[in-house]
Amino acid sequence: MTSKKQPNIQSFFKSTTNVLPTQEKLDNIQNKTDSVVLISDTNSPTSSVSHINRHDIFNYVKRVLTQNEIHDILNSIWIPDVNYNFPVKIFIVGKDKTTKRLKFQYKWFASFPWLVYSDIDNGAYCKFCVAFSTNFAGINNQTLGSLVTKKYDNWKHSLEYFKNHSQLEYHKKYKQIDIGRKKEIIENRKNIIPVVEAIILCGRQNMALRGHRDSGNILKTFSDDKQNNDGNFRAILRYRAQGDSDMRSYLESSGTIKYTSSTSQNEIIDSCNKVLLNKIVSRVNEAKCFSVLADETADVSGIEQVSLCVRYVELNTLKLHEDFLQFVPAVDMTGKGLAKLIIDNLQHFGIDTTYLRGQGYDGAASMSGKFNGVQAHIKDTHPLSIYVHCSAHVLNLVVSKSCSVTQIRDCLATLGKVRDFFIFPKRKSILRFHIENSSETSTKKSLKRSCETRWIERFHAINDFIELYEYVIEALDTISEWDDNDTSNKARRLRSSILDIEFLISLFVLNKGFSIGLPLSKFLQKSNIDLKLAVQLANDTKKELQELRTHVDDVFKKIFEEVKVVAEKFDIEIKIPRLSKKQTNRSNIPLNTPEQYYRASILIPYLDKFITELEERFNVHRSILSGFDSLFRENGPIEDIIILSNKYNADLQNDGTQNEIIEAEYKLWQRKLMQTTEKPNNALEAMAMCNQSIYPNIFKLLQILVTLPVSSATNERTFSNLKRLKTYLRNSMSEGRLNGLAMLSINKNYSIKPEEVIEELAKKKRRLPFLL
Repeated sequence: MTSKKQPNIQSFFKSTTNVLPTQEKLDNIQNKTDSVVLISDTNSPTSSVSHINRHDIFNYVKRVLTQNEIHDILNSIWIPDVNYNFPVKIFIVGKDKTTKRLKFQYKWFASFPWLVYSDIDNGAYCKFCVAFSTNFAGINNQTLGSLVTKKYDNWKHSLEYFKNHSQLEYHKKYKQIDIGRKKEIIENRKNIIPVVEAIILCGRQNMALRGHRDSGNILKTFSDDKQNNDGNFRAILRYRAQGDSDMRSYLESSGTIKYTSSTSQNEIIDSCNKVLLNKIVSRVNEAKCFSVLADETADVSGIEQVSLCVRYVELNTLKLHEDFLQFVPAVDMTGKGLAKLIIDNLQHFGIDTTYLRGQGYDGAASMSGKFNGVQAHIKDTHPLSIYVHCSAHVLNLVVSKSCSVTQIRDCLATLGKVRDFFIFPKRKSILRFHIENSSETSTKKSLKRSCETRWIERFHAINDFIELYEYVIEALDTISEWDDNDTSNKARRLRSSILDIEFLISLFVLNKGFSIGLPLSKFLQKSNIDLKLAVQLANDTKKELQELRTHVDDVFKKIFEEVKVVAEKFDIEIKIPRLSKKQTNRSNIPLNTPEQYYRASILIPYLDKFITELEERFNVHRSILSGFDSLFRENGPIEDIIILSNKYNADLQNDGTQNEIIEAEYKLWQRKLMQTTEKPNNALEAMAMCNQSIYPNIFKLLQILVTLPVSSATNERTFSNLKRLKTYLRNSMSEGRLNGLAMLSINKNYSIKPEEVIEELAKKKRRLPFLL
């Protein structure tokens, strides 16, 4: 009897169902013994090489990938366009050795959405498997091959291979991972958006985020006797959670990653800072012409903070911007040190400093010095960056010098002493009592402090003092009867000083002079004013003062009549002071009447100084503007525009015949000006009527003129914000947090969305994924 052959034990485990393809079988398809020859097409890539190299799938193969790199593979991977010419491979097949010319087909992208092509490696890959796979997967942890760790380029069997790859278990798993990952990311983004919105709200409204204790569960309740102030940020989230069930569930969940800690706050604030800064930098670089504005101050913790701002024209809307960039701490306060700090930080922000055309600072020696100032050092490396002394500071110097007339100076000093006398609550209550119990209604309730730095702002202090003059005297009368000898004696001395005729006349003269200079001061502090309009307003103010000087007799007659009314009411004697030939500390003008004497000793010297200072100190601004004046002349000589265009040759369109082009453009522009009924008042209006396609060089020269700085008032406004941000309670704030909150608070005209902040936040490695 013959024995039956014992079957192999493995036969008991053979499946009777259809077996799914394995990586080994797929590799057999790839490795069939066809001979191939690759024909490269030198004209194949149609996209930029840098873009292809950065986002090519080959750069991610056989690597441990970060969350950001996985996001790039799934969303930003390079895919050739329709016109891309794929390299041809020649296949030698069959016994007769016939040849076939085959290449990758673009339509396969539609049939297999996971398919991507590598321009570097000239082969196909699966983006899901590259993104999520390790070196081993599938049945028995097979070693991965084509489409995952190496390219697939056997185009003869490509459709069969791609279909089989779609059925692989690990491919399906990775595809499901991508779907699950997207759901997780959507949930993470939904949870963190309220947190980002709360931080943006606090930053926009200049509110402090942190409180006395701001750790632990936000929704944890405290008894009344143990309740602590945990800050505005946590209070806003807690209030929102009352009406948002999803937010409440997120805050109550057991996980520890809530992004509400102080560290997470700083990271979100820093992301807000980068989003806003990138928006400003992109606008500046698009304009291809900008000026830098800089000023420095010491914050509450004693750190010297340099405020950097930029001035530029947005070409799409022709709107002039002065935008804050950052506060930068400075250690080296020399001109060279500050110049290096400014240029290095502008370049660090991403601004192309080759387009720097203007510098705007105050008149400090370290900033404006001709040889060792900031402007001189920056000019060495950027010769076209013209320095413009802040016009508001110039006007302040004009007013300060004009007030050096002895009687005017003494009047301002007395005003300051009277205001300081009434600063104490007890004395102030006496003044308020006389104001409130007067038969006449006064809109002013207290004396204003004379501004120490902005002289023209003293107009409000002077104007209020004139209105409250009667009540001040009554209050001083009352206080002079107090038993406190020091206070009563001081009140009597001040009363005697303000009842002097010389003080009264100087007070009304100051009120007249400051009222003329005040409109100019306000205009110079605006951010949308250009240098042409600033010089024009300064000239108009000078002409108004010259008009007063021409008719000084009539002007002073009116002032003197007003003074006489006040003098008669308080029995003030109007007389000429004693004259002496040897007197040097006051005017010795031999005139017949008090009106003539005070006109010659107070008003005329004051007006003469005001006019002279205004003429001399704005001469630099006029000289800068003189080169651009030809842009507004209807019959100006060609030579002026040629000189200007040669200076800014790098900014203009130059094809070797620049002078001829400029001359032709300029003549056409002059003709347009002659035909225009409403002439442009400033460079910005001229830009609006200048067609850039017809007059490109004229347009660029006008843009440079508009971009030149007028004042550094924008920097001064950022210092006001700095004082509100970095207070004595928040004096240990880090520089990054300070700049982030400052950007949110100052640049309110720039919109910022939570999604933009999350995108920026996710650029660094995170424990939770946020990038779809």
